[in-house]
Amino acid sequence: MSGTLKLLLALPVCALLTACGGDTTTSISSGSDASSDSSDSSSSSSSSGSFDVADYKDLTTSACAGDTQMDILVCAVDAFLGTLSSSELSSVQYSWSQTSKRTTWSNLPTNSVQRNGLSLGSLSSESQAAFMLVARAALSDQGYEDMLGVMAADEYLVEQGGQSSGYGWEKYYIAVFGTPGSSEDWMLQLGGHHMAHNITYLSGTGYPVPNHLAAEPKASFVLNAETWGPLVDEGTSMVAIFDSLSSSELSNAHLSGTFGDVVMGPDNGSTTLDDYPDQDGQLVSSLTSAQQALVTAAIAEWVEDYPADVADQLMTDYTSAAAFAETYVAWGGTEANGVNVDKSGTYMRIDGPRVWIEVACQSGVILSGTHYHTIYRDKTWDYGNSL
Repeated sequence: MSGTLKLLLALPVCALLTACGGDTTTSISSGSDASSDSSDSSSSSSSSGSFDVADYKDLTTSACAGDTQMDILVCAVDAFLGTLSSSELSSVQYSWSQTSKRTTWSNLPTNSVQRNGLSLGSLSSESQAAFMLVARAALSDQGYEDMLGVMAADEYLVEQGGQSSGYGWEKYYIAVFGTPGSSEDWMLQLGGHHMAHNITYLSGTGYPVPNHLAAEPKASFVLNAETWGPLVDEGTSMVAIFDSLSSSELSNAHLSGTFGDVVMGPDNGSTTLDDYPDQDGQLVSSLTSAQQALVTAAIAEWVEDYPADVADQLMTDYTSAAAFAETYVAWGGTEANGVNVDKSGTYMRIDGPRVWIEVACQSGVILSGTHYHTIYRDKTWDYGNSL
């Protein structure tokens, strides 16, 4: 173990945080989010009390030194693994060759679909802080804020009457495939209800797909005096594209059929990925430069949830003139209603030669109104094209 890691692991939990605002001892099978009574290996303790998502808002990666963001991430993962017992290590680490496990993730609560790895609620306070440090290193400022917001939304659902057996901060999981290293092939999974970060690293290059984020409610909400809105910007950016279209462009972009959820959802352990639908909608290269800028901004809401060393090349690839010549924007739902995110069944899509982004509006499970399900995938590089 390096001297940096020894120092990190010797620190008390609060030393991992720039601000400990409280007591730091202190999980799509495509379809409805209603929870069931399936098994869940997370802690059975109450969702309230010892852990406050807001305490981790100001977390930094300064405890891990490195020349690159990948070095910092590997340091954080190694530090997390170093806090675990041998039995915990055997539960959180998987072989790189376990490809069916690598494609196992969901939007559903974890008592409906069991996640890989260890849950936040099953960990010691030291390991919980190290878990969050891994997330902070793997995500950009924007992405980390969205992750915290999704977790806070789950706590909000409990506060509003949702079952703590299905919702809550403690039901978010971490799993590691292969041996983390700056030049190794490995994968990090961070997931739970309404969240699936599947980040594959191949010789130092990150592929953050498939990615699933969702939030109920879709609008901003207040939890413990903190305001959260993890998918407000994503939804607003997508709506802005369709609001900019002329009536004829909007008609061209409309898809037939109905959309109860995203089309390209979880792979459910399959190592043979589904084919993407044929492209349809309004061609982006035929739009004005201002409209194309709105498409670029919407793509960035998902891609830039990851650090620049992951996101920058992807943004270049997805938004080049050549890419936009093969990229379509499309929407579904009742045509007479227009793109109305307050109507269940409203659906929005960006469909490029590689990038695939979907937003589906579903009726709320705990709350009234609609909520968002989103997917970001890459037709070439899902799971790093390494299955």
